[in-house]
Amino acid sequence: MAGRDDTKPMREFVARHGLEGIPHAVDDDGSLWAGFGVRGQPAWVFIAPDGTKEVVFGALSEAQLTQRLDALADA
Repeated sequence: MAGRDDTKPMREFVARHGLEGIPHAVDDDGSLWAGFGVRGQPAWVFIAPDGTKEVVFGALSEAQLTQRLDALADA
C-alpha cells in the first residue's frame, strides 16, 4: 500500500516493478499505515485468519514471503 504520496508515483512504481496483477491501495494521509503501526517502507502486515496482525519491517526474500504466506494459509 502506497502511503503519504500521490497516486502518480505509486502507479510508476507498480509499472516499474511489474506489480500490475495485485491489488493496491493508496493511503495518502498515512491513516491506514498508522492503524497498522507502519512507520515506513518497506513493511509487511500479515493478518491471520483470527485477525491477529504481525508487522515486519524491511525487505523479505521470495522464500521468506512464501514461508509466511504458507503459514497463514495453514492457520
